[in-house]
Amino acid sequence: MKTKHTITAAVLALAAACAQAAPYAITYESAITGSSIPTVIDPQRFTLTLVMDNDGSSTANAEWVGADLTCAIWRMNDAANVVVAHDMTLAPPYSAVGRVTTDGGGTLTEVFSSVVSGSSVAPAAVRAIGLPPGDPLDNWAANSSNARVLFLASTHRFADASGHIQMTPAHWSSPVPFTGNCLDAAGPASAGGGGIASVPTLGHAALALLSAFVGGLDLRMRRRNS
Repeated sequence: MKTKHTITAAVLALAAACAQAAPYAITYESAITGSSIPTVIDPQRFTLTLVMDNDGSSTANAEWVGADLTCAIWRMNDAANVVVAHDMTLAPPYSAVGRVTTDGGGTLTEVFSSVVSGSSVAPAAVRAIGLPPGDPLDNWAANSSNARVLFLASTHRFADASGHIQMTPAHWSSPVPFTGNCLDAAGPASAGGGGIASVPTLGHAALALLSAFVGGLDLRMRRRNS
């Protein structure tokens, strides 16, 4: 009986953990151009990931607004060896216009029209790897108005080869769950490497199957012990 209760409790704990609310992320990809940052290479690729949290546990028919933004992660070069993570819970964006929405299947249907970090992002809200020493992030912009997308304090910068970051659903991935500390995308404070890891969550169908499994396990154990 002890074994049955232990297994059942473990499975139910797993189900509860997977059903909890989680932040979600959308990612944009394009090519680098006009880079004056020595470690950021034309015309290699870059990505921008925006992480959002509205306390929801599903991507179906979801909506996120500017106040739900929690993190921005820039990864530069084909090797993604230059990374800048901006924790927007510590330094909120200067402006975030529009919203992110999905349809019933979790497919992206709308994206922010503009997200701008503001100037001189607080150092405590930023962690980076691969930038030139002593050349921290100053600001960044994702909209149709700024060809320059990331600007360092030294006035080093780079731009999007598309002319600007394209703020339309076709250019962004649909939301996926993310967990972890935003700044760890650029490596833990005390060690190199690391990153925000995507984690699976269980939908209603999977939870139903898991419940059926627990019920079947319970019945089987009852029969064995009768």
